[in-house]
Amino acid sequence: MKDDQLYKDSGVDIDLADSLVDWLKKDESDLKIPLGEVVSGVGGFAALFRPNFKGIADPLLVTGTDGVGTKVLLGSESGHLEGLGQDLVGMCVNDLYTLGARPLWFLDYYATGKLDSTQFKSVLSGIQKSVKHCSALLLGGETAEMPGLYGKGHFDLAGFVVGVVDGQKMLGPKNVKEGDSLVAFAASGFHSNGFSLIRKWLSEKPGSPSLIKNLMTPTRLYSEVPDLLDQVGTEVFHALANITGGGISGNLPRVLPSWAHAKISLKDLPTPPWMRDFMEAHGSSIQSLESVFNLGCGMIAVVDSKHGEPFISKATALGLPCQVIGHLEKDETQKEATVTFW
Repeated sequence: MKDDQLYKDSGVDIDLADSLVDWLKKDESDLKIPLGEVVSGVGGFAALFRPNFKGIADPLLVTGTDGVGTKVLLGSESGHLEGLGQDLVGMCVNDLYTLGARPLWFLDYYATGKLDSTQFKSVLSGIQKSVKHCSALLLGGETAEMPGLYGKGHFDLAGFVVGVVDGQKMLGPKNVKEGDSLVAFAASGFHSNGFSLIRKWLSEKPGSPSLIKNLMTPTRLYSEVPDLLDQVGTEVFHALANITGGGISGNLPRVLPSWAHAKISLKDLPTPPWMRDFMEAHGSSIQSLESVFNLGCGMIAVVDSKHGEPFISKATALGLPCQVIGHLEKDETQKEATVTFW
């Protein structure tokens, strides 16, 4: 008996894994982006990338890594798989956008108990499309088949991204000023956070097909941010928070100086009606869940108050709907930034 047949009998199909890698390699149609090109990508032990940082005065590499969490379970149960690829890319690249960085390349890690080619291709197709949407490259990844560790039909996802930002034009706390406006970039839904609670609620009260579709809406890719920053500069666009696990109060302070006291109007949050109805149907108020969910705020920008309206106009023109939800006050007595809702 051949060794690979022995391995297959244990639950690991090397031939199928190799065929899926070949499927990925066939789709390597775009090997260049404005900021560089692939020298060698999918299929080797490591990948090579030749950067082109011409025009960037102080190029700094930026990295990020994340997963999709228990949204993967709801996706596999409901058959909404391709969106999980966008979720994975979004959870990684959106962190880079908080600095104004542009992603260069992306790596994925797909782990399962038994490879299912249809399932794999659905997820990876979503990854490929999303990486391309962000003007980045899928440079490589890893597929792991581990029988016994994952149940039938179960899999997990992780991603890793590298980008670049000009250190002289970077978003961050150093730009923030007293009186700045807080502008929310609309979320596409719950993104990829809080799904352990969402699944608990669904186990108690199953949702309709339309609700499941809304819940599985992929994480929005905020790829317009670097272009918006190029248009307005850090004199107007000061900082940006990605509202993920921990909600607004857990994420907005991460991009603010210690003196900053963010005051946010609950009635001005861009919470979609279906999201509000879903939370209230389970006996929870918006305010009680702000540390779990994004409440419709995918990102929150800190913007010079004198340029709030032009900023919103430019963002909207780029396809980035947004609205003012609050402002910053100064409190020199506090040791770290705070958030208050009213």
